[in-house]
Amino acid sequence: MHALAPSPPAALSADHSAYLLTQEPEAGYSAVLDIIKQAHHTLRITMYELADPAAVGAIVDAHRRGVDTKVILDAAFHGRQTNSAAYDQLTAAGVDVRWAPAATIFHQKTLTADNTETAIGTANLVAKYYSSSRDAWVLDRDPTDIAAITATFDADYSAATVRPAPGVVNPHLIWSPDARATFLQHLDNAGHSIELTTEELKDRAVVAALTKAAHRGLTCRIVLTTNPATTHTIDELTTAGCQIHQFPADAKHLYMHEKIILIDRAQLIIGSQNLSTTSLLENRELSLLLTNETAKPVLDAVAAIFDNDYRQAAP
Repeated sequence: MHALAPSPPAALSADHSAYLLTQEPEAGYSAVLDIIKQAHHTLRITMYELADPAAVGAIVDAHRRGVDTKVILDAAFHGRQTNSAAYDQLTAAGVDVRWAPAATIFHQKTLTADNTETAIGTANLVAKYYSSSRDAWVLDRDPTDIAAITATFDADYSAATVRPAPGVVNPHLIWSPDARATFLQHLDNAGHSIELTTEELKDRAVVAALTKAAHRGLTCRIVLTTNPATTHTIDELTTAGCQIHQFPADAKHLYMHEKIILIDRAQLIIGSQNLSTTSLLENRELSLLLTNETAKPVLDAVAAIFDNDYRQAAP
């Protein structure tokens, strides 16, 4: 990960709707950690990577003050190596922590407290990356979202040796496994613009949908961090008419870890899914689907940050 470039002030939606954006690195992680610190009764965490002493300490403190605390940590890919220290510390403190199934990457990033608030992120809780990565969290107080996320957590927690079952259906939630069809539907239904930031852009069906959108005359704008593995895809999409701006993969620029898709500036997909086949079809992942009707301040803030990053990155 890499050091930050100049950016506008933290984008925080200021209305009283069910959704509040915290934009990283500008906002910092206090709002996310406060979910742990302010939990009174229950705390449910699913995390791909947990390597932040402050977050681990806050989880232990929650357990010690009597909060019913349960944690799922990824054990696939390099998850067990990354998460072992946190797992051991939580276990030693008596926290109910479990490894996710070793055969499935649990890339989801959520924290839910008291069945009243959840944080859904594009970021992991890894302190060394907080200041250098473009990421975001949405604080969600919609009771139907929270009920679905909690029910899915409970199913995952009770089935730690099998491939995760489908997430509980909810109009605001996009679950992996098997999220590709939903992503493609929204890309195919775009009317005038698709704008996205992602860490990975390599799913062939998504690339085909973006190509088709550009051929239909839609504005297609993408912000990435340079990666030799995506050179062919970038050339392909540029030829189709997409405008792709990239930050260098160096210590002077933010690392584009955020996963957002803005469609017609009226719909937003934001969460853990990268635009890779594994992420869309196989992993446990979660993104929010928000609209101007449900969360316009969030969409406006995400659009402003996207525009700023697009201006700063090189074509």
